[in-house]
Amino acid sequence: MRILQLAPRFPFPLIDGGAIGIFKPTEAIAQLGHEITFVTFPDTDHEVTNVGLKQLGSFARVELVSKPLPSRNATLLRTMFNGAYPIERRMMPEMYVLLQRLLQESKYDIVHIDACHMGKYGMWIKEKYGLPIVLRQHNFETQIYRRFAAATANPIAKLVASIHAKRMLVEETKIIAGHDRVVAISTEDEAQMAQYVPQANYRIIPAGVDTDYFRPEHPENKGNSVLWVGGMDWEPNRDAVTFFAKDILPLVVEKHPDIVFNIVGSGTQELTAIEAESGGRIRLHGRVPDIRPYLAAASVMVCPLRVGGGMRLKLLDFFAAGKAVVSTHIGAEGNRGINNKHILLVDEPTNFASAIVTLLDDRNFAQLIGRNARMLAEKEYSWQRIARDFVGVYDELLGR
Repeated sequence: MRILQLAPRFPFPLIDGGAIGIFKPTEAIAQLGHEITFVTFPDTDHEVTNVGLKQLGSFARVELVSKPLPSRNATLLRTMFNGAYPIERRMMPEMYVLLQRLLQESKYDIVHIDACHMGKYGMWIKEKYGLPIVLRQHNFETQIYRRFAAATANPIAKLVASIHAKRMLVEETKIIAGHDRVVAISTEDEAQMAQYVPQANYRIIPAGVDTDYFRPEHPENKGNSVLWVGGMDWEPNRDAVTFFAKDILPLVVEKHPDIVFNIVGSGTQELTAIEAESGGRIRLHGRVPDIRPYLAAASVMVCPLRVGGGMRLKLLDFFAAGKAVVSTHIGAEGNRGINNKHILLVDEPTNFASAIVTLLDDRNFAQLIGRNARMLAEKEYSWQRIARDFVGVYDELLGR
């Protein structure tokens, strides 16, 4: 079948859940023999765009808008009095021009929209061209803004998040109602969306992981290290890392003065002040071409998210790599891992730090958690299975 896919960001490099959650299912669906035209925005880094185009172009026809997304600050300023930030940031005349050209040049069987951020384009295509539209909801965005407003201590950030949460609810519910199928990433997200749009036609397809790419490696461990993986261009990630560095890490240091907190992901330059105050315990690595060496060297993985929705793909990478993970309950939402078997789930700073210390002190227990997590990844989360589930939704919608 011929699929037109719209994505809210350039899904490369594959070092965060947002990129992986778009890139990998697309690749797996293409490997089943389907023809995909992939439409998105270029990255602000030309080199990243060029390298990513080669990767994406190996399995899909890639069409990019002529310019990257505007900056966060510019969009927040533009939406000060009107509009929901993540949606308005992606509303560009250039995208409409590109889509109109593609839809006039080619025939498509179905349109796949990644995230409500692109939902207005989906509804426009449905109205103008009559094509069936599938919305992949990676998160229930309204819930993310609500949780951030509740978690942040910054009064200005709290106010902005509260305003955009209300606007997002209005826009997101229209978008959910305006698509033929809504594919949620977890039962939690489906339940939240169904409270507001009960008439929508929902399906659930979880995230996945490449269990061949991520495999357990156990190099000689030279010290105690904790690793975070995730870009700082997503506000919940910045909140999580700041929360860990200020409220949790000092408690771990009391038991393990040699602990090192490694942070991998784009935008880490925003954390230089935190790094400078850490006395060398926090190390910023920025974007890296391959996270596997960092995974292999880590003693414990952490996911201290206090804000979020959908499902954290980074956890599946950690599971497939056979790593012991400590996460908040929000950080592990949508994940089928069982507490104290595949993952350690804690929320309060003292308990979070104690869980890390337990894993550092008892390496046999840490290895057991990692082995169990690897088996779960192999059983539940292969990208091939995810791709077949998506094609099943397409076929059902097309009456096949």
